[in-house]
Amino acid sequence: MKDTYLQRTSINVKNIEESESFYKNVLDFTKIYHKTIPLNKLKGYPVDDKNKNGNLELMMLSQGVNKPMLGLMKVTPVHEERTSALVFYTSKIQYISKNFKLYGGNITMSLRDGESFDFKTNKVKPSLVIMGTDLNNHFIEVIQFKEG
Repeated sequence: MKDTYLQRTSINVKNIEESESFYKNVLDFTKIYHKTIPLNKLKGYPVDDKNKNGNLELMMLSQGVNKPMLGLMKVTPVHEERTSALVFYTSKIQYISKNFKLYGGNITMSLRDGESFDFKTNKVKPSLVIMGTDLNNHFIEVIQFKEG
């Protein structure tokens, strides 16, 4: 399916500033986005019960335009054991939505309208989004930007 590709991998970190320093100074990443989001606003992101009223600090790093990004995630108050999140861009979100559960995935947030960061334009844009976990409990977010 050539119309779907990996946009970013995000990893849980214990110290976001030290992790940023490592990826900037060792692998030449640049910070392009940094935001703290209340976890109760991320309806499809599965979290430990201890963190239901906590926050997700998300920093996006890039090595250049049109290259996949690396997301650094720090969940508070308790460090999450979940190690990664995969984010895909697609033009076939209905197809993916239909097949997600059919092939063993678990949908944590059904297809809905949303806003997503577009690394090509460096802006937040209207989108369709579905969230869930794969067979191994890795978090997956799939985004299709709306035209116009």
